[in-house]
Amino acid sequence: MSNGQPMSLRMSRRALLELAAGLATVPAVATAAASHPRAVDPAVVDYFAELRALLVQADDRLGGLTILSTVEQQIALIAALRREARGPLRDRLLSTEARWSEFAGWLSDDLGDRAAGDRWLERAGSMAQEADDQEFWAYVLARKAQRMVGTGDEDCVVGLARAASRLVDAPALVHAFAAVQQAHGSASERDVSAFQTAIEDAHALVATASPTGGDSALGSFCTRPYLAAQEGEGWLRLGQPRRAIDSFTAAVNEWPDRYRRERAVYLSRTAHAYLAASEPGQAARVAAEALTTATTTGSARVRRNVTVLARKLEPFSGRQEVRLLLDQLAVAG
Repeated sequence: MSNGQPMSLRMSRRALLELAAGLATVPAVATAAASHPRAVDPAVVDYFAELRALLVQADDRLGGLTILSTVEQQIALIAALRREARGPLRDRLLSTEARWSEFAGWLSDDLGDRAAGDRWLERAGSMAQEADDQEFWAYVLARKAQRMVGTGDEDCVVGLARAASRLVDAPALVHAFAAVQQAHGSASERDVSAFQTAIEDAHALVATASPTGGDSALGSFCTRPYLAAQEGEGWLRLGQPRRAIDSFTAAVNEWPDRYRRERAVYLSRTAHAYLAASEPGQAARVAAEALTTATTTGSARVRRNVTVLARKLEPFSGRQEVRLLLDQLAVAG
């Protein structure tokens, strides 16, 4: 704003990211500047969408700990603007705030802070409903289902995933994400047929999804490699490690280079499948590669997977590959 009039300027993606990082160090200035705006420029919605997409990329490269404070600062700024806006613009900012809140929850989960992840996701869901943002509410329901996998309440997983699927306004990729959660719930209940059906549904939805929106589109991570990785999780849960290895290997071999942290997640799961298939040496080799990425990105998810595996590998510590992994884990602290 200049003399009460909105202005626009161009900047490089690098400069935009550097600006976002800098804002984290001056919360008082940013909050004060947004507390009494004369008007809210509707273009800020697109700005925050682009900035969020950049930070998603930064998260994978640098780790959530590096950018979480920046994300929280941007949420405070969006909230200040939303309080000043009225009508449709307020709803758009509310939806924007919901998406950033879910992102903060994702970062918190990856850093091992599940309580914070709960709070952020509940906030995101409440805002999506208030804004009548049905497609994002469907996504939040699927995320809730995802977070319930492995908690022992698999009925809740399937129920939440079906609730997401019933919201017909959600894009195909969000429905695919929900179908994946139904598959996990079915696998936990040892229902092989329902698991396979849900995975097939997810593949069909991904195949028919519109390519618009790029990496910033809701559910854009639902790709063939992602579905292969989820299928591997299901087969591992169903006690079929060889099929799990095939699925995981197909996933990590196709995984985009720019998402190395997520690739490391599934490398660590591949390692678990190798151990379940009675191949401790190969399990240790694959886990060591995953741990290297976990160390550089600060991913608690990857490190947790490797730590659990390492405990199971201790009886095989006489093997060189296993010893090397245990030593690497000890050095990583």
